[in-house]
Amino acid sequence: MEKRNIQVASVRNIPLTDITPSSLNPRKTFDQEALMELADNIKENGLIQPITVRKMPKGSDTRYEIVCGERRYRASQIAGMTEIQCIIKELDDKKAFAAMIIENLQRKDVDPLEEAAAFYKLSTEGTMQVKEIAKILGKSSSYVVSRIQLNNVLPEYIPLLRNGNIYLNQLIEIAKLTKEQQEVLFRDCFTEASIARWPIKYITIDILKQWIDEHVMQYLDTASFPLGDASFSCGKDCEGCPFNTKNKPESYGDTARPRCMDMKCFRQKVQENIFRIAKGLDMPVVYQGQGNEEIIKAAKEYGLSLQDMTGRSYVLCPVEPDKSSFSDEEVYEKRMDNYRHVRAIFDSNIADGNVQQVYEICFDGKLSGEYKYAYSIPAGAQDSDDIATSDRTKEQITKLKDCLLKNEERENEELVERKRQALADSTYSASNAMLTAEEQRLFHAVLIKRLSPEFKKSIGLEWSNTADWYQQASKVLEENRNAIKREFIKSMLSEKSVCFAHDLQGMLDALMGETMADTTATITDEVSKKYASQREKIQADIDQLNGKEE
Repeated sequence: MEKRNIQVASVRNIPLTDITPSSLNPRKTFDQEALMELADNIKENGLIQPITVRKMPKGSDTRYEIVCGERRYRASQIAGMTEIQCIIKELDDKKAFAAMIIENLQRKDVDPLEEAAAFYKLSTEGTMQVKEIAKILGKSSSYVVSRIQLNNVLPEYIPLLRNGNIYLNQLIEIAKLTKEQQEVLFRDCFTEASIARWPIKYITIDILKQWIDEHVMQYLDTASFPLGDASFSCGKDCEGCPFNTKNKPESYGDTARPRCMDMKCFRQKVQENIFRIAKGLDMPVVYQGQGNEEIIKAAKEYGLSLQDMTGRSYVLCPVEPDKSSFSDEEVYEKRMDNYRHVRAIFDSNIADGNVQQVYEICFDGKLSGEYKYAYSIPAGAQDSDDIATSDRTKEQITKLKDCLLKNEERENEELVERKRQALADSTYSASNAMLTAEEQRLFHAVLIKRLSPEFKKSIGLEWSNTADWYQQASKVLEENRNAIKREFIKSMLSEKSVCFAHDLQGMLDALMGETMADTTATITDEVSKKYASQREKIQADIDQLNGKEE
C-alpha cells in the first residue's frame, strides 16, 4: 500500500502580549456574556482549538497577527491566561483576509450585515467569485448576491433592523432600490412619526411591497387620483402622458405594469386630489406635526380652512377582529366581546358629539389624505390650552363611560350566572308534559348549535354570539324545525363513532330501514356478496388442506 506524507501543522504556545487582532477582521461585534462563558470554559478545560496567526512585518509592535480565533483570544485574556496555543501560517493580506471571512461566516450567529460586508469585500477585491463563496459556505449563489446587495442599504434603515421594526427579508427587499428610492421610502414610511402611525405593530413583506409600489415605483394602478382626469394643474391626464412608461416602451420597457416617471408631477396630482376631496367634505380638515408649511400654504391657496392637530391624539376607531385569522373559537369570542365593549363606547362618543370624524391632509411634511377621528373642539375654545382642557375632559368622560359599561356587563354576568344556577338546581326536567311552543323553539335552537355552519347557511341562518340571536332566528327555526331534527339525527348517526358503538348501529339500521329501504337493500346485497365470496374461497382452501391430511 502506498504511504502518503501527511503534514500536520505544528502548534506553539505564544504569549498573548506578542499577538494582536487584525484590522482586516470583518467581525466587529462580540457578545460580552458569551465571551465570559467561554473564558470560564477555558479556565476549566483549557483551549480546545488553537487560534491561527501569521507573522507581522519587522518593526511592528507585536510579532503575530490573528487570522482566525479572535474570540478565543479575547476569552483567554479574560480568563487571565498568559499564553495561547497557535498555528502559524504564511499568508499574504488577501489570503489572510479570505481565511478570516470564511471562518466568521461559518458561525451560526453571524451578523447578516457583517456577513454582507464580508461577501462584498471577498467579491470586489478579487479574492473569490460569488460561486466560490457559495460553494465553500454551502449557500446558493442567490443567497450570496442578496447579502452583497445589503451593502446598498442606507444607514438609516440599520437601526430599524436592530430594533425589530423591520426584518431581514424586508431589508433585502429595500436593498434592491436605488439610494434615491430608499430615501423617498424612508421619508414617507419609516420615520419615527410614520412608524407611530403604522396600522399594525409589525409590517409584513406584502405591506412593504405595497408601500414601495405606491411611494417609490409610482405604479399608476396604485394612484389615488383618476388617471384619465386632465383637469389637474399640469393640464394633462396620465393615459397619454409621455412619462407613462406604457407610452414609451422603447425607453422604459416595463409596459406590462405602467409607471409614472415624473415624480414631481405624480406627487402634485396626489396633493391636488387630496385637496379636492377635503373641499367636498362636511368635516374638519386637519394636519399634524412639523414641516407642513408648503402643503398648508398650498391648501389655503386652494381655499381650505385647516385645523392644527399637533399635540393632540387621534381617537382610534375600533376594528372588528377577522374571524378567519383565529383558529381558536374561544379566543375569537373573547376578542369580539372586547371589540363590542370598545365599539359601544366609541359609538356613544360619536352620538354625543364628543368625537367627530376629521380628514387629515398631511403630517410631518408628508401627504396623507386619511379619515381619522378626534375629540371635537367646543365652540367657545379660544386657544390651544382650551382645546387641551377640552380633550382631557372628554378623555375622562370616555373613561367613565368605560366604567359604566363594565358595571352593566358585570350586572348582566351575575344575572346570567344566578339564572344558570337556578336552572341547574331546579326539577325542570322531571316534568314529562308536552313542550310548550317556546320550549320547542328553544329545543331547535339548542340542537342547531351542534350542527355544521354549512347546514345553518343552507336554511338561511347565520350564527352570531349575541343575546338577541335567538329572537332574530325564531322564525327560521320554526320554519325548519323538522329539517333541524333530521340534520341532528343525520350528524349523530353518520359519525365515525357509529362504527364502534353497537347502540348507535341499531339506531342507524332503524333509520335506514325507515327512510332509505332501497339503498339499504342494495348495500346489504353488495356487502353480503363480497364477504360470501371471500368466505367461499377461504372454505375452499380449508377443504383442500383437509384433503391433503387424508
